[in-house]
Amino acid sequence: MKSINLTAFAISTLLLTSGVAAQVCKESTIYPRVSSQQYIDHLDGTITDAQSGLVWSKCSLGQTYSTRGCSGVAANLDWADSLTTIQDLNTSGGLAGYDDWRLPNIKELASLVNAQCHSPAINLSVFPDTPSATYWSSTSRADTSGVVNGGYSINFATGSDLSPEVTNLRHVRLVRGNN
Repeated sequence: MKSINLTAFAISTLLLTSGVAAQVCKESTIYPRVSSQQYIDHLDGTITDAQSGLVWSKCSLGQTYSTRGCSGVAANLDWADSLTTIQDLNTSGGLAGYDDWRLPNIKELASLVNAQCHSPAINLSVFPDTPSATYWSSTSRADTSGVVNGGYSINFATGSDLSPEVTNLRHVRLVRGNN
């Protein structure tokens, strides 16, 4: 009995420290804002939201798309590096044949939040292997003198919006269209 408890403790410790956790959804009490059928999977690493017309990268920046999902580690970038990295990506050929990717604004990014779920609060059948973490938007926050000192982001662990300093490290989900 003691060895079983130690084994269970070791496994739970490994899962907690590795950041691996199962998504939790409350499908019987909270209804989705967006249906999975609203998304069109192009099978090239991109998804189109049929309602908004926006095209999203299926994987987070830094991950690699395959038909089995997204692999690799999502990049952690500050706000300025996010913008530069996207510009560099577009200059070097882009993603899935498109070279007009950008950071989504806060409303666009918030449209991906699946309020039924947390850890992460996103539809994993559409956006697989999404880290339960915070993602940058292009929406900036300025102080009273007009100096940009923050950027708005969405914490996909909970689905809430944040306004961290622009030097904080966050993930990036690429979008194109409707700008």
